Amino acid sequence: MRQIISALLGATALSFAGAPASFAANMPAAAPPYQAPSWTGFYAGVNAGYGFGTAPTSLSPNAAELTVILPVNNPPPSALHPGGFIGGGEIGYDYQIGNIVAGLESDLSFAGLAKTGSAAGAPYIGGTLLTTVQTKLDWFGTIRGRLGILPTSDILLYATGGLAYGEVRTTTTGSNLGVSNCNGLGFAVYCASGSTSGISTGWTIGGGLEYALARQWTVKAEYLYLNLGKRSATFADLDVPGGALTASTDFKAQLVRVGVDYHF
Repeated sequence: MRQIISALLGATALSFAGAPASFAANMPAAAPPYQAPSWTGFYAGVNAGYGFGTAPTSLSPNAAELTVILPVNNPPPSALHPGGFIGGGEIGYDYQIGNIVAGLESDLSFAGLAKTGSAAGAPYIGGTLLTTVQTKLDWFGTIRGRLGILPTSDILLYATGGLAYGEVRTTTTGSNLGVSNCNGLGFAVYCASGSTSGISTGWTIGGGLEYALARQWTVKAEYLYLNLGKRSATFADLDVPGGALTASTDFKAQLVRVGVDYHF
């Protein structure tokens, strides 16, 4: 009997001795240590938002025009405020040193900013003149530097600025109120029409916040102030021999947009 008890005790001791190793083998593997995202590298993405601008237009008659029409008879409408949807894409490169991130970004966007306004001048011997101005921003692009700071490893606060360019189109039409021969038909004492077009260049400045959702994906919210400068066009008054006017539009806009980027 004593021998049987001794054998049972020995087997029990052996089973408990092997338990720690078996238990350790069945333990789940430890999670890998957290790795903060790196902001260094190329990226590309898309963005969308809204823009609202200011586009005052001035009209300057030449000497021949002033013999018949005075500026008080032909005032432009007050500054237009075009607004609308914006959306496009961007590519860029960032380089991280500690908690500082510097980079370069280029973007190109469709823009639906448009506005039309009219103004009637003081009556004169030939009638009352109506001047209509329409301003549109069809598209724009920027090439900007970015400089930011990382308050945490996945949040970037940045300032940005650089070159801006885009197509601003302004069409100005003036004629006797209720009568127009700008298409060559009928009779009017006064008629003039012309457009400014082409690529305008200027500058932009702004800032934003970018958040790393994962190691390769970020989302951002951004504000840009866009200044595309002044663009002018001179066009003839069909009813004043040698008469001409110069229309000049100064275009500025504020843009608010959100975007998502993939980091390679």
